Amino acid sequence: MKKSIIISILLTLIIIIYLISGSGLRLSESGAKDNNSILPRYVAAEGKVETLPGLEVDVGSEITGRIEKIYVNEGDRVKKGQLIAKLSNRDIEAKQKEAETELEVAKSKLREIASGSRAEEVKRAEANYEAAVADMELAKKNLERYESLFRDGVIPKAMLDERENAFRVASSRMKAAEEEKRLIEKGPKEETLRLLEDSVKKAEASVEYFKWVIEKTLITAPISGKVIHKNLFEGEMITEDFAILTIADVDKIRINAEVDETDIALIQIKDPVDITSEAYRGKIFKGEIEDIAGYAGERNIRPNNPAKNLAMKIIKVKIRLLEKTPFKLGMTVDVRIRPGK
Repeated sequence: MKKSIIISILLTLIIIIYLISGSGLRLSESGAKDNNSILPRYVAAEGKVETLPGLEVDVGSEITGRIEKIYVNEGDRVKKGQLIAKLSNRDIEAKQKEAETELEVAKSKLREIASGSRAEEVKRAEANYEAAVADMELAKKNLERYESLFRDGVIPKAMLDERENAFRVASSRMKAAEEEKRLIEKGPKEETLRLLEDSVKKAEASVEYFKWVIEKTLITAPISGKVIHKNLFEGEMITEDFAILTIADVDKIRINAEVDETDIALIQIKDPVDITSEAYRGKIFKGEIEDIAGYAGERNIRPNNPAKNLAMKIIKVKIRLLEKTPFKLGMTVDVRIRPGK
């Protein structure tokens, strides 16, 4: 009886020692340093598939309006500059035509004034001036005759006053005709020309503005890629802070991995990476570290290992793919970074 108890105790001790030694071996292989400070075989982390910087774009509008037509659907491939949507612009086109008419009127007025007086206008002004001079000279002669008659006592003072008044009126008309003749011969005032030129510039700016607005109602693809999200539909209103759809270049991707802050000292740029996915079991895709963030943040990807400390800070690590993969944007993958010496 005592022998069997002793044998059971010994067997139990052997099993415990075996389990402890095996657990230590697995820990060394999975990412922790052993007592001899040998680098681990790999650092495990979770990652997400994303596009390269600038290759996933939310496409919106610079103006507020109603969507008249959307020419693409989710999954469609588009080329940079391709028309993908149009906002209703009939009211804007009407305003543009009105502005163009106002511009033509302003230009016509400026041309008319800037070209100077026509020959017939100059001749008419000269004729008016000569007639005014003749009237003034006649009035002067009549005044001189009436002055003589008044001195001889032939006419009363009232009749002389009428002739004096007629002479003053004729003199004023002659001066006015002379000034009009001078202005017509000289041409328009600089102030008048500047005023008309300003009117033309304002009309041109108005036309350009409505052209710009019409251009903004035609929404084009800023990059080549695939439509991965469609947020709005025909007939809906769009504002400047909302996207109609999202375009991404799904052929140019990388992995954004979250490495535990306690492991970050073990890895560096150019370290090789093995990437696996539950969707493609048995396949290992190759990559390498191209960037390590300079700050720690919160974990966004839930790890597959339930033993991981979810509250631990992580460092984002960007991994460049070294081969073509079937990964889709947003997929979660497992990465194993193999630290260098």
